[in-house]
Amino acid sequence: MPNKATVETTYSDLKKAIDQALSMLESEDIDVDQAIKAYERGMKAAKELETYLKSAQNKVTKIKKSFEK
Repeated sequence: MPNKATVETTYSDLKKAIDQALSMLESEDIDVDQAIKAYERGMKAAKELETYLKSAQNKVTKIKKSFEK
């Protein structure tokens, strides 16, 4: 089973997942079970996006330091 570090996910994919979950949650036709699943998917995507952005920030920092030498 691959861990999160080996799964290729883009910023756009994660943002899209969050937007889809939010759209479902804003729908008036959603029942409680669907809302819970949408919330869970959205929160998972948000956590993955946070990890992705931290990784991107670290890469930018490394690149910046390599040009300061």
